[in-house]
Amino acid sequence: MRPRINRAVVGYILAGVAMLILLLYLRFPGGAFTDYIRAEAARYPGLLLSIDAVEPAIPPGVTLENITAGFRGSPEATLHADRIGIRPGWLSLLRGRLALVMAAEGYGGDIRGQVEFADIFSVKGPLSARMNLREIRIEKCAWLRDALAGRITGTLKGSAAFSGVAESLKNGTGNIDFTLTNGSYQLLENLFGFERIDFNKVDAKVSFRNGALKIAGLTLNGEKIRISLKGNILLADDFRESRIDLNGSIEIPTQGNKRLTLAISGTLGNPKTRFM
Repeated sequence: MRPRINRAVVGYILAGVAMLILLLYLRFPGGAFTDYIRAEAARYPGLLLSIDAVEPAIPPGVTLENITAGFRGSPEATLHADRIGIRPGWLSLLRGRLALVMAAEGYGGDIRGQVEFADIFSVKGPLSARMNLREIRIEKCAWLRDALAGRITGTLKGSAAFSGVAESLKNGTGNIDFTLTNGSYQLLENLFGFERIDFNKVDAKVSFRNGALKIAGLTLNGEKIRISLKGNILLADDFRESRIDLNGSIEIPTQGNKRLTLAISGTLGNPKTRFM
């Protein structure tokens, strides 16, 4: 009889848990959560945030629907996600750390990531983060179109890792690896007869430290042109004004494998190219 009773007890417990989850789901205060997020965003005067709804999710967490973030200085340069899911990282909690696991969908692809805080009771202080991107159509991103004057297209995948302090993210460290495929870059002026650079693949390895990006290697491969670059980008508050200091080489197979060295300076919004 005992096994049968135990199975019955377990069944009652599971049924009770299921009913509790269903009750919480049906009574979830989505409106209050949405108002809270909007109120928190309002504490940052330069930020414009729009959210359609906040709903409960299973496993326990929340899902934000149709989220758009912009900035008062450039209200049309927005970042958008069709959906963002956020839930606690249970394994990290067992180790005494607060962690948030996130999954976002948008621009034809998705992003998966996790942020882990050193203090279980706070989202301030030391933190580490990592994320992976897949199938992101970068020309669909209004913020990137504004930052690069709409000059680049392609499908992005990659990964990133970061560590720092929440109150001073600019002083953190990290690295980024990405691949951009089947796209083009519109040139500001004609280059060796090209008005744009079409590429099959761009690979890059980048590190981040104290507000600067170090390009350890960036290679662009296309049927008509190949480019290799290394150097640094000093980030500015306005991404378009970030300073460039890159050096490398360019090879043109359609012109007898013509090869030149080049240097790129200026800003991301207005790069200057010099050949040597």
